[in-house]
Amino acid sequence: MFVKANGKQIDTLRLFDSVIENFPDMIHSVDELGNIVYCNRMMTHLLGYGEDELRRMNIRQLYPPHILVAVEKGFREVKQTGEKCVESLFVARDGTRIPVEIRTVVIHDDHGAFAQTFSISRDLRKLKELQSDLIHAGRLAAIGELATGVAHDLNNPLTAVILASTVMKKLADSHDIPQAEMREQTALFCETISESAATMEHITTRLRDFAREVKEEHAPVDLFDTIHDALFILDHRIRSGNVRVKCPIVKDTHGVLGDRNQIEQVFLNLFANACDAMAQSEVRELSVEIASDIQNEGRFWRCAVRDTGEGISQDEQQRLFKAFHTTKPRGKGTGLGLSTARSILKQHNGEIRLDSERGKGSTFTVMLPAYAPLAPAAREH
Repeated sequence: MFVKANGKQIDTLRLFDSVIENFPDMIHSVDELGNIVYCNRMMTHLLGYGEDELRRMNIRQLYPPHILVAVEKGFREVKQTGEKCVESLFVARDGTRIPVEIRTVVIHDDHGAFAQTFSISRDLRKLKELQSDLIHAGRLAAIGELATGVAHDLNNPLTAVILASTVMKKLADSHDIPQAEMREQTALFCETISESAATMEHITTRLRDFAREVKEEHAPVDLFDTIHDALFILDHRIRSGNVRVKCPIVKDTHGVLGDRNQIEQVFLNLFANACDAMAQSEVRELSVEIASDIQNEGRFWRCAVRDTGEGISQDEQQRLFKAFHTTKPRGKGTGLGLSTARSILKQHNGEIRLDSERGKGSTFTVMLPAYAPLAPAAREH
């Protein structure tokens, strides 16, 4: 097929082949059995296979074993729907795992039957590095904001320890107190010191666990724990702001699969934002509710975080999840919190939504895939 451009004939099929072959993303096609029938130059370059090698392979050989069930499901779905976009993993010849975004459409024959797929796969490694840096920056910002509150929370038990030890010293120096009474009072003060030390240890342990750099590792997580730990860390801000918390969540009921520290970081940011939003409100109530939700992808937990603040205008809502955008005064916010939360949730196959109206508060809804071992149907309520 030829077209004219500037008075010259151009072979459009040859031009198309050249564009596909030199496309900056990986392109491939598979037949009904998953056998690779075409691959472009970028695919051979990134995966380390020759073109002839790839054409003798089945597409399933390019995926790590632990996601093959999801691959089979996705292959069936794309045959039914005609198109699909997913994040997945390719394994290169040298064992390197390459995170990719795969956009697939189905090509049909003249009779409307499935012929082959056409897929464009984008290497996400640089994007994942940027997301990791963003999460790290958000974590550092959150740690800085937490420092003052934690220092205040340590003050109370530390004061109790100092007072108890001072009184015990006076008791030891006194010669007028009967020995039995001295033992009894000393035991009480020792108990006070022990309880205060346990409180300080709990505070510092949670802050240390939140702040430390750990390799991302997905494991079963109880949302009860992450939500209550986030509330514990922000306890000083909640109390000083006269915020009433409603959190009727039951332990061992709402399980997800993910990184506990990262999920905690999401709720920590949402709770901190809610406290800030209610700073000028007469009624200050933070409520957290979890309900089950069924979507096309499966069963999810819908976690709603509501505040009674001034609300967010429609214009602001459009920009709220962009990095470095903040509605807080200069020096009060980094603009990284919500963009970091969205990145974390995307990595956990979840999402975050906002429902807000000026004068009526805001509701941020976190959607996370339910994890069956911690979320049996018998425990729903």
